[in-house]
Amino acid sequence: TEELISRHVSGRLKVAPEHTSDRVLNIMRKPSFSLFEEFKRIFERINKEKGLNQQIIPYFISSHPGCTEEDMAELPALTKQMNFKLEQVQDFTPTPMTLATDMYYSGFHPYSLRKIQSAKTEAEKKRQNIFFFWYKREFKSEIIAILTKLKRTDLVKRLYSNKNKINI
Repeated sequence: TEELISRHVSGRLKVAPEHTSDRVLNIMRKPSFSLFEEFKRIFERINKEKGLNQQIIPYFISSHPGCTEEDMAELPALTKQMNFKLEQVQDFTPTPMTLATDMYYSGFHPYSLRKIQSAKTEAEKKRQNIFFFWYKREFKSEIIAILTKLKRTDLVKRLYSNKNKINI
């Protein structure tokens, strides 16, 4: 890890945690988000020790099968706390011959046979995707409305309180 960070990063290291929800990550067959958090701590420690000024650029996906609006609502609160303004993001796109596409079209997890929800309409996908850009003025009122409907005013406070305010 130290060699990678100190000798093979040219300023920005792109990493794909893909989501912050361990439930969604489990559906994706990816490890817990806590591993990314640990890697970020290691990355920052090595940067400080070596006098480097490098960045981690995380990549996230919205609307993956099994991902709910509430899962997406929690993502910006965690990434804001980690001092990220996301730029590498994507809305889930079904890809032939993948497990995720099977779940997307069938509505079931193929191993557990449990029903699985997927955002499919343009409106459902937009409601998930805008959480990536919580810091943009044009999305603030819509995000607050969604969070209020979800009864997650705690997330409204975490994103939009004056404490640690990011200009929006």
